[in-house]
Amino acid sequence: MESNRERFSVGEIQCVAISDGTFSYPTGWFFSNVPQEQLEGSLRDHDLPLNQVVSPYTCLLVNAGKEKVLIDTGADGLAPTTGDLMKNLKAEGITPEEITTVVLTHAHPDHIGGVLDTGGKPAFPNARYLMSRTEWDFWTARPNLRGTGMDDHVKELLVNCALKNLPPLKPQMELLEAEKEIVPEIYAIPAPGHTPGHIALVISSAKEQLLHIADAVLHPMHLEYPAWRNVFDLNEGDAATTRRRLLDRAAADHTNVLAYHFPFPSLGRVMIHDNAWRWEPRPV
Repeated sequence: MESNRERFSVGEIQCVAISDGTFSYPTGWFFSNVPQEQLEGSLRDHDLPLNQVVSPYTCLLVNAGKEKVLIDTGADGLAPTTGDLMKNLKAEGITPEEITTVVLTHAHPDHIGGVLDTGGKPAFPNARYLMSRTEWDFWTARPNLRGTGMDDHVKELLVNCALKNLPPLKPQMELLEAEKEIVPEIYAIPAPGHTPGHIALVISSAKEQLLHIADAVLHPMHLEYPAWRNVFDLNEGDAATTRRRLLDRAAADHTNVLAYHFPFPSLGRVMIHDNAWRWEPRPV
């Protein structure tokens, strides 16, 4: 394993988890409804920092026959610690021109930050881009994001990033409705709540499966404490329903899971423990 890339397979499909870097968030953004004393105690129990959450951004490259599918594009220059996707793709021997499909799980800046090149044109010139129609319509209509726990600066960052990065993709964009096969053995499934058109993905081959839950869960501690919330879920009720549905499915099927913000390479399984879920990282 490279520290910023990890190859693995799903049946006959070859995949690479690729790091775009990390970003440090205030703990209150990831765990927004938890009393401070309780939160600090739990963070200490897990040997985690009290004042920040260092969150990985893990993109996924899927080699599916003639298709090279990239799932999410990282944050580009959001911070000095982000924007490593292109460098790590190159280290993997992949050029932007080789990517045939770019799937955007949703339109937050850490997922669509790398869709354009420095000239404002699609960074993957030969690819079709895919996202949910609901997601596209929401962000391109300049939403005001009222009623969220985010401050005005963050709201403005999210909206401006979408308005900058999405319109140039329109000639290459395909909008998804409901559950959809993207390429053979890769399916998009609706997973709303984090954003209105947030999607998860299922990769299935030779009786093996990977469930890519994107941002349905942001941190392993959200499995252990299902009632804990984060400020980025635009609809908390739908997000909670989606989270339970995906985690119950992953636990029941004993399937492999990729979670975009979990410790790199963001791969593992969801187990049931003491009436809650528990994250079991993939051995490396």
